[in-house]
Amino acid sequence: MISIIIPTYNRCLQLEETLSSFKKIQVNSTLYEILIIDNGSKDSTYEVYENFKKSHNHINIRYFYDDIPGLLTGRHKGAKEAIGDILTFIDDDVIINDLWLESIIKIMNNRQDVSLLTGPNLPKYESKPPLWLNYFWDKTIYGGKMCAWLSLLDLNVDETYIHPNYVWGLNFTIRKSVFIMLGGFHPDNISPEFQMFQGDGETGLTMKAFLNGYKALYNKNVMLHHQIPENRLTLDYFDKRAFYEGVCNSFSDLRNNHLKNELPSKIISSNNIFNKLKRRLNILNFSLLNLIMKKKYNKRFELKRLEGYTFHKEMFETNPRVNKWVLKKDFFEYNFNEIREKIEVSINEYINT
Repeated sequence: MISIIIPTYNRCLQLEETLSSFKKIQVNSTLYEILIIDNGSKDSTYEVYENFKKSHNHINIRYFYDDIPGLLTGRHKGAKEAIGDILTFIDDDVIINDLWLESIIKIMNNRQDVSLLTGPNLPKYESKPPLWLNYFWDKTIYGGKMCAWLSLLDLNVDETYIHPNYVWGLNFTIRKSVFIMLGGFHPDNISPEFQMFQGDGETGLTMKAFLNGYKALYNKNVMLHHQIPENRLTLDYFDKRAFYEGVCNSFSDLRNNHLKNELPSKIISSNNIFNKLKRRLNILNFSLLNLIMKKKYNKRFELKRLEGYTFHKEMFETNPRVNKWVLKKDFFEYNFNEIREKIEVSINEYINT
């Protein structure tokens, strides 16, 4: 069985559209379940779930509420409650393709060498994107293109094996046994007041998958559309993303440096090598004007990355709770109430300093 896990927080309208895209799925309902993990919504999220369940009682859908912020809680709560031996994580603002679920089931049942699976993440813009966004569509090492800033990916191939780092959280399928063995996700998408507890999300897991030899596959039919609202098509939003990326980079570096005696030595350089290769390929086929404009914007965002990196590193060095959090062996098994207390105490300490 496939367990489809959808964490959500105060986005009932987007969630409603995501669930609506399941109406067209022609798959036996005994082969999958949907789990809605509500991270403390104050809007009509529960009503959206209830209405969908009543009008589609042939679909096995369940709802769980946990008000600890962040994708880490939602994803791991979903994995804990999941019945299926295959876990598929999607975001609450995606629209799945007609063949999406059927393709996941077929591939994961028939291709035992495949441990992780993804496909095209295409944009559905709420408004016309600005011209400067073109500078942030990059060539990938497999051809095609991506805009990592908005979690968009289109390799323009029918199927290919890929580096697991290309399996992103909005369209992320993994065998449950592998997920547990790798220790689950790292902290991700935490609200600004909890930023010191931010981690590198699925990247930490996918890098461990790569180092342990697990194969990832991209298939064109595992396709979905990612809804991009107007407020994400602004330089201010990209500034926030750059700050967030800086925090993530600090988290990765600190873990790699402090846990290097417990991890394979190549883990410290693997992410750097992967990112350098991507940067070199991004330069290919760019016009001189594009390179000049991209360099201009990158200078701006690099300052934000540095700001995020410095903030997180200082929190790690001065706050024992953040230090202990960053250096946890894994983030899959933990007491939810204990983490809530740690977060609340640390936030109060930070506010009062």
